Amino acid sequence: MIDQYNQLASQFSAFWQSLSVLGQTTGAIVATLFVFYIARFVLIRRLEKIAAATENDFDDRLIHFIKQFLWLAALFVGLIWVLKINGIQIGPVLASAGIAGIAIGLAAKETLADILAGIFLIADRPIRIGDRIIIDKIGKHWGGWGDVVDIGLRRTTIRNTDGVIVNYPNSALATSTIKNFSMDPQPVRARIRFQADFDSSPALIREITINAIEKIDGIIEGSTTVVVRSIWDDEQGHILSGVLYEARYRLEEVTKRTTLRSTVLENLIEVFKENNVQMAAIPVKQIN
Repeated sequence: MIDQYNQLASQFSAFWQSLSVLGQTTGAIVATLFVFYIARFVLIRRLEKIAAATENDFDDRLIHFIKQFLWLAALFVGLIWVLKINGIQIGPVLASAGIAGIAIGLAAKETLADILAGIFLIADRPIRIGDRIIIDKIGKHWGGWGDVVDIGLRRTTIRNTDGVIVNYPNSALATSTIKNFSMDPQPVRARIRFQADFDSSPALIREITINAIEKIDGIIEGSTTVVVRSIWDDEQGHILSGVLYEARYRLEEVTKRTTLRSTVLENLIEVFKENNVQMAAIPVKQIN
């Protein structure tokens, strides 16, 4: 077996030496592309299947990191190989590349900051592809809620709840406060606030509010509570005169938070009308 291997190696070496410089250069490029294809679309995919079957997510982060850098490694190895074939000394080239790299680094420090931040995001993994998160708002009308679509070396792609694709620079994302609603399987609590006048019974409001909220599909039964937040009146500098309540409830799916909140408010308006519960209003003396 060893003799056969040595014989094949000798034959390949003789064939390689018989090629012209152009032929060796073409062969080096084709071989690099072939190895990259095998590693990217065969080996990496098999490793992804193995990693998906494990409970630890460290291997998932490692494979994702390898995927991001695989093309850079292939480009570097292929370039060095081609230079060597063409008789170009690699040492001076690497030294010149180092000097040029420093100059480019100073000129493109923001890009390098994005790349380094991307490495930390991939390694530390505060977010994962598919996670529902909240980050800083990108504008007045676009919300900060969104789903992670991709984590790249320079930018992370988020699809916000308005359907807009947003590409965040990794350096900005790394310094932002990120709320991840998919990292922990525990149900998320939502809350609403409303004001009723002083004549309404707190016990009645608590009862009808809980009943109105918990009959909605998507809200966990038994999770609703109602508390009095404050007693507001115009003497304290507030516009409305009444009692401030806060209703708290937990959701089965955080992605339905806004829709369920709207349904909760609609139900409360209806039950307050049915039970003659008056909402807080501007005092008459302020109107006059």
